[in-house]
Amino acid sequence: MRGGLKNILKRKILLLDGATGTNLLDKGLMPGESPSALNIRNPEAVFNIQKAYVDAGADAILTNTFSANPMNIESKSLNRVIKKGVMIAKRAAGKRAFVIGDVGPLGELIKPYGDFSFDEAYRVFYSIIRILSKAGVKIFLLETFTSIIEAKAAFHAARKFSDDVFVSFSLQDNGRTLMGELPETIAVTFEALGARAVGINCSLPDIILDAISRMKGVVGLPLIAKPNAGRIRMEKNRVHHTLSDRDVARYYSRFLKAGAGVIGGCCGTTPSYIKYLSRKSRQVHRCTKGRSKVFILASPQRILKVDGSSPVVIGERLNPSGRKRLKRELCSGNYSSYGEDAEAQEAAGAEILDVNAFVVTLNEEETMERAVFEILKNSHLPLSIDTQNFSAAKRILSFYPGVGIYNSVPARVGELKKWLPMIKEFGFKAVISLIGKKIPETFEERMANVVLALKVAQTIGFPKEDLIFDPLVFAAATDRLQIEYTLRCVATLHKKGLKTILGISNVSFGLPERSHLNGVLAAAAIKAGVTFLIVNPLDRIVMGSISAAKALFKGDITGFIERSKMDKDKVIAAKTKVGLSKSLESFSLSDAIIKGDVEASPVLAEKLLASGRSARDLIDHYISKSLKVVGEYYEKGEYFIPDLLKSAEAAKAALDVIKAYLPKKKKKARVILATVKGDIHDIGKNIALMIFESAGYEVVDLGKDVAADKIIKAVEKYRPIAVGLSALLTTTMGEMEVVVRELRKTGLNVKVIIGGPNVSDEYARKIGAYGAASNVLDGLKLLKQIR
Repeated sequence: MRGGLKNILKRKILLLDGATGTNLLDKGLMPGESPSALNIRNPEAVFNIQKAYVDAGADAILTNTFSANPMNIESKSLNRVIKKGVMIAKRAAGKRAFVIGDVGPLGELIKPYGDFSFDEAYRVFYSIIRILSKAGVKIFLLETFTSIIEAKAAFHAARKFSDDVFVSFSLQDNGRTLMGELPETIAVTFEALGARAVGINCSLPDIILDAISRMKGVVGLPLIAKPNAGRIRMEKNRVHHTLSDRDVARYYSRFLKAGAGVIGGCCGTTPSYIKYLSRKSRQVHRCTKGRSKVFILASPQRILKVDGSSPVVIGERLNPSGRKRLKRELCSGNYSSYGEDAEAQEAAGAEILDVNAFVVTLNEEETMERAVFEILKNSHLPLSIDTQNFSAAKRILSFYPGVGIYNSVPARVGELKKWLPMIKEFGFKAVISLIGKKIPETFEERMANVVLALKVAQTIGFPKEDLIFDPLVFAAATDRLQIEYTLRCVATLHKKGLKTILGISNVSFGLPERSHLNGVLAAAAIKAGVTFLIVNPLDRIVMGSISAAKALFKGDITGFIERSKMDKDKVIAAKTKVGLSKSLESFSLSDAIIKGDVEASPVLAEKLLASGRSARDLIDHYISKSLKVVGEYYEKGEYFIPDLLKSAEAAKAALDVIKAYLPKKKKKARVILATVKGDIHDIGKNIALMIFESAGYEVVDLGKDVAADKIIKAVEKYRPIAVGLSALLTTTMGEMEVVVRELRKTGLNVKVIIGGPNVSDEYARKIGAYGAASNVLDGLKLLKQIR
């Protein structure tokens, strides 16, 4: 095709191809087999499908390499499978279409939610994309991801080889990823990283429509829409989808209006669908502006737009400096206080959390990573990463699932040139400390450092709107005039449309009644137009001063009234969340499990047992009922997979205590779990394992890509009450039927529960399974029906 990809995206809608795997099911693809295997065994079948898409009008076709990775294909064959996939696609595309390298997820839970590390994921993706690149691929689509952390590993690997990287996620029916991540966060994160386009695939058309409409509100990128052809249904013993190609094509104009610039199809779509689309208007109907200028911070579950109209509160307590208990716990390897403090500050009104984990005797790369992991599991707020260690900062910024702030870079040429390119690469905002070659003593010196920082940022290409200036707060006991210079600098930068940040607590260092001094400075800074305030959110005097100042100087009377109505006990409760194990008198075992407090739950279980409650009573009245509440929160969209994992860990910690008190003869019900042959996506099964164990079941995990004969041998050996089969891909669902059939042939009548996003009760009945579970909690309900 003529013209570069970037220019084409500005001029017209880029039309991708449709499904590959589901169209290979009648071309020799065996149930449970990776579609990429046909690149070697039946290349003509792959070519014919891709050629049909080009003939139908597709501008680009994807290589048949979505599931080609070391977890799914033997390493000795992987290079050949990928290269052959590229050759077939190039042959089919000719000069009429782009060839895009298709890369899918690895099917692993990435830390902090699983055992697979970000670095491991990066290395695997790098090896895959390197083969694609050597074979001549220059454009990449990373698709069907359900975790921002994993997608970032793939993206960083892809950017080593190309600037043309598209990123697409799969969403559940609740409009979020499996990990509970927002479409807006996905869009903001990958726009900041430099993606060419971002969007949604392998999801229902209505879900995609809503998601890209929301994405359009926060980014200026072309958006991707690759819908499935509805849900799975059974017809004449074959897997079909509920929507026809024509039905899905009817969404085209709505996708365009919502902001889509790249449109294709996923599971169940065919060349006929692409032919319908190619007949429609291909003019760009979206906003073609460049990178969004709106200052947005994002965590997996939170979007924070900062427009300067009202100050943003940053919690300061996640810092061992001046906090002996936190430092002591860091030295002992205990990071639970980071999670507890993060949760407490969020409850008290913080909007961002500043994170520092520096202890001179410890490895800061490790301490920062573990601290951030703990915070991600306990808070929904965006983070400010506070470290002067370059490698530690780079590590956190590389995997953080969102857009945060780096705090801070001194206004010196050498440091600016070292730090700003790295911060820009990872899509973060940057705080510039107005410390130059020396500590500034005057307003003029501060402003001179602003000019210097802006000049260096411009030469590097760091966006001015992503800079935050720290005019510095010094102790009033040392030099009171510095306060006036700081506030004057804030006011001047505010008038220039630049953002500012102040560490308020520094002003009261060494003085009594610190809260009053901090509160007055916060109010004065708000009047001057400060953008961010770093304070202690648990300090009611300071937070009250901030609320009052916002009412008087920013017109936020409603916020002031609402805060004044806040029950004082709620503020006190926020404080007591710090170190929940220290306030166990008002904290029940149910609370601990529901909130996922791994430290408190075993202690509370011990106390209940010591009081005379039976082990069976604890399981029935605390653990089971608590997990039911967690399940209800999940179904309401109040909890997500990270929350479920936390609760499961807390329940398991309590069970580890309780099991010593259970009757020795009574064995726990046993369950076998396996991801079926050909499917290497282990996430759903691993989550089920944790939840089932936390509910008191003994789980035998056979792993992923498990053949039917291995499952049969395990059933014969372990005699479980049920077998749980997991399959993420439509193309591997047929293997579930194979397993059930072989179990029955062998005379094993164990109940089989099938799980995955595409399973249904209809499919379960058709293959003879006991039931279908689209999520882990549905699976738990089915298990309880059995026993």
